[in-house]
Amino acid sequence: MEYIYSEIIEVGSLLFDEGLVSARSGNISRAFGNRLFITRTGANVGALTREDIICLPLKEEHILDRRASVELPVHRRIILETKKPAVVHAHSTYTLLLSYEKELIQPVDSEGREILGEVPVLELNKPSASEELAREASRALKDFHLVVVRGHGVFSSADELHRAYSFISTLEHSCKILFLRGS
Repeated sequence: MEYIYSEIIEVGSLLFDEGLVSARSGNISRAFGNRLFITRTGANVGALTREDIICLPLKEEHILDRRASVELPVHRRIILETKKPAVVHAHSTYTLLLSYEKELIQPVDSEGREILGEVPVLELNKPSASEELAREASRALKDFHLVVVRGHGVFSSADELHRAYSFISTLEHSCKILFLRGS
């Protein structure tokens, strides 16, 4: 299981280095068997240590849940309902900007179209750490690689963390192109 800690730390660094998260934003989780590894609340995703990753039961609440990211219930539900063990959440700038204008992000660049297709944007009453977010994000992620929450950020789920991160990176690149061309 040591590789899971390394993978979370590496993906956190990639997210930060690429500007997809700020010092205290975003969170990462990875399920393994009946365990869930997730970044702790307030952790600097770009400079994670092993102590910044909390190991919890996947399917049930635990006393250490309060130390985990506030998005823990969202991550749990996404993993359990999509059957994809890796979830990454970021607050990428161009993706957030376009989330205020669009209900569906449709990349115009060939890579974005090929890899992502369309990306839904959710308008929620409580867009952060809510049951509504958990329900709607997990529903969307059954059919899409990513879902954007208007004004909050993007969630990606995949079979492994590097792939979930790569979807967010590709989306941000596509959103930057859309934004700069005035779409």
